Amino acid sequence: MTSPVIEAIVSKALDGLHLREIATAHNVANASSPGFVPVRVSFEGELQRLAAATADLAPELRAAELSSLQPGIAAATDPSERSVKIDQEIAIASETSARYAMLIGMLNRSLQMQQLAIRGS
Repeated sequence: MTSPVIEAIVSKALDGLHLREIATAHNVANASSPGFVPVRVSFEGELQRLAAATADLAPELRAAELSSLQPGIAAATDPSERSVKIDQEIAIASETSARYAMLIGMLNRSLQMQQLAIRGS
């Protein structure tokens, strides 16, 4: 069985990646709009910090804490990111897609192992 902590981490990571896809599409769609400031999603650091901070909690409590984390979108604050760079957005989209595929693959393997355990073979 997959632990509730792993499920919570993967679920939040998928939520954040989905939001990042939305932000990237928004940035590309508005790239030529005068004065448009690109948006970014930052959640990996917060997820890592929360996972470390809750390491001593019981698995169910830790999973609940991790599940409470909500990724968000904010305007880019770094002055070097105040304009949309299409090549950077494509790189972000590619990285997001690769991370998404990796997490889905991990979940798939976990489910396959659970099915084997249930069948007993």
